[in-house]
Amino acid sequence: MALLLTSPPPGLSEYSPLSARAGALSSIRRASAAAIGRALSDEKELLELEFPPLLERKTQFDDYSNVEILDANRDFAVLLANEPELRCGGEPGALWLCFADDGEAELAREAWPGRRYAEVTVTSIAAAVGAVGGDALRPFGAWVRRGEAEAAAAKAKLAPAPALQLVVQPGDGGPMEDWLNVELLYREGTPIVCLNGALDKVTSGYYSNFLNPKLAQCASRFYSRFEQAYFCKPIGSGRGWLFRVYPEPWQLYRQTREELVIVDTYEERPTLAACSERLRLP
Repeated sequence: MALLLTSPPPGLSEYSPLSARAGALSSIRRASAAAIGRALSDEKELLELEFPPLLERKTQFDDYSNVEILDANRDFAVLLANEPELRCGGEPGALWLCFADDGEAELAREAWPGRRYAEVTVTSIAAAVGAVGGDALRPFGAWVRRGEAEAAAAKAKLAPAPALQLVVQPGDGGPMEDWLNVELLYREGTPIVCLNGALDKVTSGYYSNFLNPKLAQCASRFYSRFEQAYFCKPIGSGRGWLFRVYPEPWQLYRQTREELVIVDTYEERPTLAACSERLRLP
């Protein structure tokens, strides 16, 4: 019996008009929530979601700003946090939505008011670390806003203990300390889902292991343990996409003008170099 594989989101091909991508992020959100639910049932505690957050508005070749990425990830995270698979049967507030900094957390509260969204504890990564008894690392110059940071941590301590922590875009576009603080946040028995944290860059040594030895050590002992619950990433200069939904095999798609064509599946995650090489073959 052939294994049924989840299909990539609609309109993924760069040859498709952007109008064909309507509903792509909703598709990703539903598939991600279901995958997270399955992974949590399998007692996976470190999960990654990786996909283009501007998928419905821009192609991989368009210009975009970090603010656009932050806003898109923020909105996706708030909606994902309201999927039933992420509530884990916990009391209101037991799902912690952790943004890169206190400013992003405040923007999320302002952009998504209402009782439905208030049932999630919205905070920052550093404040969450302080709330669970850790000592968050701060980038140089952060002492200027130390009072605000301490107030945010004190507020997080008043929330119910986390049953699940959804961490939004740590590090990528921000300070290296964000990635290091996610490890400080982790407590065995409390799962973490990392949303678009560019973990590929962390684990591949993209930021130079020589210049950032702390990050390299963190990647080896911590980020290498993450399971990709949902992964959708372009390969090569528009040649194809690598796709996976937990617990299914990895799928490699070639992009043509007419459609995406699956060329291979893998039980273990292939390297991006291996994918690029495979896409050069017939």
